[in-house]
Formats: sequence, structure tokens, C-alpha cells
Amino acid sequence: MARRIFYGSEESQHGHFYPGDADKPLITLVHGGYWRNLYSMTMESKVAKDLNDRGYPVWNVEYRRVGEPGVVWPILGDDVLAAIDYGTDKLAKGAGHIVAAHSAGATLAVWAAAQRPDLLGVISRGGVLDLIERGDGDQSMRLLFDLAPNANQRLIKRTFAQASPVAAMPFTTRVRALHGRLDEQVPYQLSEWFLSQAQENGMDATLTMIEGEGHDDFLEPGSKGHKATLAAIEELAAR
Repeated sequence: MARRIFYGSEESQHGHFYPGDADKPLITLVHGGYWRNLYSMTMESKVAKDLNDRGYPVWNVEYRRVGEPGVVWPILGDDVLAAIDYGTDKLAKGAGHIVAAHSAGATLAVWAAAQRPDLLGVISRGGVLDLIERGDGDQSMRLLFDLAPNANQRLIKRTFAQASPVAAMPFTTRVRALHGRLDEQVPYQLSEWFLSQAQENGMDATLTMIEGEGHDDFLEPGSKGHKATLAAIEELAAR
């Protein structure tokens, strides 16, 4: 059974913790959904249960999102960082800590993981791994940073870089990027670009393409994307 735990004082600063085996690493899940409060951690509920059924302790976290009063960057990133730190300090039992995030949640998670080299690694599943390369016409990104419609290009690039995992390079936390070849919401080329930049910076990063699957298949335990997530967890936990 999952237990609701608050890692902060705000309503959205909570998560569901599923206790697991002491010899398995804690898996923190960070959901996507365009950074907006239309979406919640329930997106990851099936994945959380499947991982827990396999013995993993799971920390499925919520965070403040755009649409809640006054919430813009860096509040979202700071919340995810606080949730990760809470997991490391209070919930992990000595076997380490891995963060697995989906879509827009992977932006926040990889940004946060860049600051936490003690993690075993971070797994991006269909992640938006470079906001600069994503482009300036994305309405969700403009809302994330509360940018005016007429913001100039130099300001846009400088602002987007604040949360872009590529701009955080180099960092030592291992990154395992997974991306569906049929993803129509987040182009897989973003993960390819991230990998090329990571390799140039000498980082421990890999990219696994999931053939025949798209963006949301990672949220289904029976998918090839979820099987690749499990393989990435096992590989990161083995070191």
C-alpha cells in the first residue's frame, strides 16, 4: 500500500511512497504533462505499482505546476530537487537512489540530477532534454517561464537555458535516455541531440530508441518502453 508523504509545506509538495525490499534502490518517479496542473502524479500510478510489485521501493512525487497561483520556473525544478533529496535522506535504505521521469518531468529531473552526483542515475523516458533546441514557439515553455509574447530571441534563449539539461553540462550523474521512435509529442531528435552533447562533454550517457512505440507507451507496464526502463534500472543498480 502506498503512503502519502509531504516533502514540503505546500499542498502539491507530496508524493506516494511504496515500501520495498531493502536491497533494491529507491525509484523516484517524476511525471510529465507540459509542466501544467492539468496533469498529476497519477499518470505514473501503474508504473509505480509494477515497480513495487517487483520489489522496488517507489517514491511517486507531485510538484507545484504551472496553473497554480504564482508557479513558474524555478519553483517546479526546486520542488523536484527537494523531493529527490527527501527520498535520498528519508526513504532510500542504502541500496541507492534512481530517478525515472517522463516527458516534461524529465526536464526537471535531469536538471535536478545534474546537481546530485550521489544518485545512481537518472532515466529520461521521452524527455524534453533541451529547451533551447525545442524552440521558442512552444506555448507550454513560455508559460513555464512567464514570457511575454513579444520577448526577444536573446532573452528567450537565455531564459530557456536556466532549466535545460544540456545547459547544465558537464555533470557526473549518469543519464539513460529512452525515446519512442514514433513519438509525435517530443521528437526523438531531442534525445539524440542531448546524447551528442553529453558525449562531447565526456559524460556517462546512453540513448535507447524504442521501435514501434510513441510518447505515452512508457506509462504502460506491458510496453517495450517500460521493459527498457526496467533494463536501465537494473543496469544502473548493478554498479
